[in-house]
Amino acid sequence: MPKERLDSWKNIAEYLERSLRTVQRWHAYHGLPVRHFGGSKGSVFAYTDEIDRWLISLSEESRVAPLGEDEALELRKKRSLELSASADQMWEARSEGNIQTISGLYRKAIDEDLGNGAALVGLANAMVFCAIHGVMEGAVAYPRAQDALQRLAPADAASPGARCAAAWVSLVFERNWRQAQAGFDDALSRQPWMSFAVSGRSMLYAAEGNLEQAAACAWEAWKKNPLACSLGALLCWIHYLSKDLEQALDLARQVRASGGWGGIAATVEALSLLQTGSIAARIKSLEAIAGEFPENQTLRGALGSGYAMAGQTDRAEEMLGEMERMGEFKRRNSGYALALIALALDRRAEAIKWLEIAYEEGVLWSLAFQSDPILLPLHGDPRFEALLRKAAPGLGKGLLSARPEPAESEASSTVVEAV
Repeated sequence: MPKERLDSWKNIAEYLERSLRTVQRWHAYHGLPVRHFGGSKGSVFAYTDEIDRWLISLSEESRVAPLGEDEALELRKKRSLELSASADQMWEARSEGNIQTISGLYRKAIDEDLGNGAALVGLANAMVFCAIHGVMEGAVAYPRAQDALQRLAPADAASPGARCAAAWVSLVFERNWRQAQAGFDDALSRQPWMSFAVSGRSMLYAAEGNLEQAAACAWEAWKKNPLACSLGALLCWIHYLSKDLEQALDLARQVRASGGWGGIAATVEALSLLQTGSIAARIKSLEAIAGEFPENQTLRGALGSGYAMAGQTDRAEEMLGEMERMGEFKRRNSGYALALIALALDRRAEAIKWLEIAYEEGVLWSLAFQSDPILLPLHGDPRFEALLRKAAPGLGKGLLSARPEPAESEASSTVVEAV
């Protein structure tokens, strides 16, 4: 019996009594025997007897029926879960280098299935990470995190990951200390190994001014997830805030050697260099560090501050002017960087204005203005003191002192001193 040949997608669809899109999907995902002339982009043809055998191989008509719209929906859900699972694996080794890939995977998973709670939670945490590490402006990242969390089903919204993301938003963006503490504590009570929540608790302590406990938590977070080198950068920053600049520089070198070099560790190194040794001898090092991250405005601010401190005021003025001429959106998110240059040029009122903007934008550095060594000249200024009261409402109130620490923290504090 001669084969009957069907010479187009239309004829194949008519033979199967299905739509063109359904038939093409069957070919792509279920092996419907369709051949191509001249490669994958050429015209198509199929033999009816091969199609009949393919249908028979599915065994039952009920296995064919789901290949319609219901099957397409299930296929998208399956792909969504696969994408979010891949992103979850990458998240465990998150860094400034791979966070955009992680965010993209979560975003694609949501595009496939808006009901994928794991993808929505993952995207929220990724957006928070992007904001605190300067990969994205907080004014863009935090509202996206909030929107993702608001789309969660009630059960997903109560998950440890969702509670962690919401706590970070409360801490950095909303400055609600108690709500942030409750979120981190709830997440860790169910998933004690969640390093992102432990690092958030460290930031709470830093914001409160308890730098000893902040360092212990930062070290604990890094030990829980050594592949996430961003956690090492956080520990570098805590030592910098503690005015242990040599230790901060040593830790920064270790982070660099581990292959996890990023903007936060580089900025801590630059800020520490500004305050140790001869500034004139440090300029080339500052230029080299800033050159590694040309888009990092905080590093540009540190370099501009170095120029001013070294007496190269013309170069500092030029850099300040360039940054002030940036678009408003980028300029507002560079408030801390602009403040560094203005302060080094002894423009204190201007520096405080930029610090106020940095606080409004939820810039990570604004969490610890009260402890930042480079801002010490501003202490006592009424306007700066007012900003501190607003930026760190928990300062001196011991909001976290009543919470029992995990047994590991006491040992961690000892280890930190020995590092």
